[in-house]
Amino acid sequence: MYEHSKTQTTPKDIYSSIRHRHYKLTLEETSAMLLLYTRAYVTHVFLSVLFDVHDSAICRYFARIRPIIETIFDLPTKNSDLSEEEILKLVVDATEQRTERRKNGCGYSGKKKAHTVKTQIVVDHRGTIRHVSKSVPGNVHDKKLFDQSGVILPDKAKGDLGYLGTNLAIPFKSSKLHPLTQRQKDCNTRHSKRRIIVEHVFASLKAFRILADRFRGSLAHYHQYFLIVCGLRNLART
Repeated sequence: MYEHSKTQTTPKDIYSSIRHRHYKLTLEETSAMLLLYTRAYVTHVFLSVLFDVHDSAICRYFARIRPIIETIFDLPTKNSDLSEEEILKLVVDATEQRTERRKNGCGYSGKKKAHTVKTQIVVDHRGTIRHVSKSVPGNVHDKKLFDQSGVILPDKAKGDLGYLGTNLAIPFKSSKLHPLTQRQKDCNTRHSKRRIIVEHVFASLKAFRILADRFRGSLAHYHQYFLIVCGLRNLART
C-alpha cells in the first residue's frame, strides 16, 4: 500500500530517518499494530503483549506512524476530478462520536446527551469519500461546521435538515400548523433514497471500533485517526 505516497521519499525512508529513540518494531510491524488498533480498538496493554514492546512505547510508535499513513491515504479536498453530473450527486452529512467527559463542558451534545466530537464528510453516489472536515466539539451546529469546512457544493447536493440555511437541497420540514402535502412527502422520500448512501458510509466507517466506541485517547489525535479510517475505506473500494 506504500506505493500511494505522493513524494519520491518512501514511508520506510521517513520512518527510518527518525533516530531520536531506538525503535524495535519495523515499519510493517508498526503499521500492522496501528491497523489492529483502529479496527478492534484494543488497549495498549494488549498491543504491548502481542508485539512484545512496553505499553508506554505504544504512543510513541503511533505518533511516528500516523503522519506517514495519513499522507499515503491522501483524501481529495476538491471536486475537480468529478464530472458535472457526479458533482450534483454529492451528499454531505456529519457524524458524532462519544468522548471522555471534559472539565469545561465544551463539546456536550444536546442531541446525544453526552460529550462528543463531530466530523463532516462528503461522499459521491458510489460511496467514495471526497472530503473530510476538521473534527470539532459536538456542540457545534452542522451548518456552522459546513461553513467552517470551506467546501463548496452545488445547489443540488444533498443534505439533511441540519443544513437549513445553506445552499444544499434539504427535505421539507413539517410543523403542527403546516403539515406536509403528499407531493412534499414524495419529494422527501426521493431525497432520503438519494442520501442514504452517506449513512451506509458511516456504518462502514464505524466497523472500525475506534470510530464506534467511546474515544479514549487525546482529541488532538482524533482527526488523524478519522482520516486514516476514511483512507482505508476508500482504498478497499479501489
